[in-house]
Amino acid sequence: MNILIAGGGKVGYNLAKILYKKHNITIIEKDENKINFINESLDVLCVSGDLRDVLTYQSLEKEYDYFIAVTNEDEINLISAAIIENFSNIKNKLLRIQNTSYSLTDIAEKLHIENMIYSNTIPVLNIEKLIKLPQANNVKDLAFTDMLLISVNSEIETESELLESDTVKIIATVDENENINFCNKCKINKNELVYLMGTYEDLKEILKTLAPNQPQKIENVLIFGADSLGIELANVLNSLNLKITIIEADTDLAYKASKKLDEEIIIINASFDDENLFISENLQKNDISIATTKSDETNILKSLIAKKYGIKKPICINNNPYYHSIMHSLHLPIVRGPKMATVYKILENIESENIIFERFFVGFKARVFIRKIFINKKIKPPKECAKILILRNNKLIEIKEEFEVKEGDILFYFNTSGNKSWIENL
Repeated sequence: MNILIAGGGKVGYNLAKILYKKHNITIIEKDENKINFINESLDVLCVSGDLRDVLTYQSLEKEYDYFIAVTNEDEINLISAAIIENFSNIKNKLLRIQNTSYSLTDIAEKLHIENMIYSNTIPVLNIEKLIKLPQANNVKDLAFTDMLLISVNSEIETESELLESDTVKIIATVDENENINFCNKCKINKNELVYLMGTYEDLKEILKTLAPNQPQKIENVLIFGADSLGIELANVLNSLNLKITIIEADTDLAYKASKKLDEEIIIINASFDDENLFISENLQKNDISIATTKSDETNILKSLIAKKYGIKKPICINNNPYYHSIMHSLHLPIVRGPKMATVYKILENIESENIIFERFFVGFKARVFIRKIFINKKIKPPKECAKILILRNNKLIEIKEEFEVKEGDILFYFNTSGNKSWIENL
């Protein structure tokens, strides 16, 4: 596919880095330093220019499968989406947007934008899911069904067979070195990350078994950071009638937060490094903490301090993919930050089709492809087979040999290669 990316910053670069091996990528960027870095790192075409300048678009191709605008400025992304139509035929437009108020308008329809991806909303919604399943590390929805894919740090040793049923399956275990074992009657070790698939009600009971020391119910939440992500998160969690405390070192950010947020939310203007706060403000009473800053080092440090003072579930926002393994090895629940969450969301949009949907898990190391079956037929698992499940009549069936799929079945194909040719050819 021909893909045009507007913006060569962190989001645009990481998208290009993943996509350029399979697709023709063009990046528009005005910063010469970023262009030089991209040219040295990736085999893509860079166009130097300001996205607000019409002349920037004159040298572009006449047709692109995707136009993806991911600069740090919402208005530039929207302007570029309007201008590009005068020069190229665009089949799909994906825009990164930070200001959620645009969702209240019809601007997407007017500019023919297929998907406006609200970058702060993605991690906020993921954290909201963790509030409802407090023992889990991560919760993912799966297309066509109410099934969930979740991960949890196991606090016990057990056998997978003792946990599985017709409605719950153990998908994989991940050790401290992020080695993935797709589970087939496997042993679950203490401190391993376990991926399970099932309905909300069934998973809720199993999580209590796997992580008995985690909070059973969330009532009090501590947030480190009062930037745009921290504020949006506080607003959402406050609507769930939770008691929120925010710590922000920057006086201006703390003041702005106090003006924007409900007066019941406690905002403490103090240094993140002041451990005495936990004692003086009785912060250890909180059920979970969420470190939302743009610095992964700060998020790790604050999460470890929270853990030290007795908070059972310290959640880390992960902004840099290189820190994902470190957070995993420290057994810290991880939620992707706005920029990386946007990258993954866009990739899932590009790779998904009307009949096949794709989700990532274990960072970017494993994937699940989901397809609805419309014709009865016999299928054989591929040679490169990790795990294949069929959902039929609300029951999960694992496929290990030739099997007849039926109209209405939902097929889930898990692997680490990212190869989806088998499921495409069904």
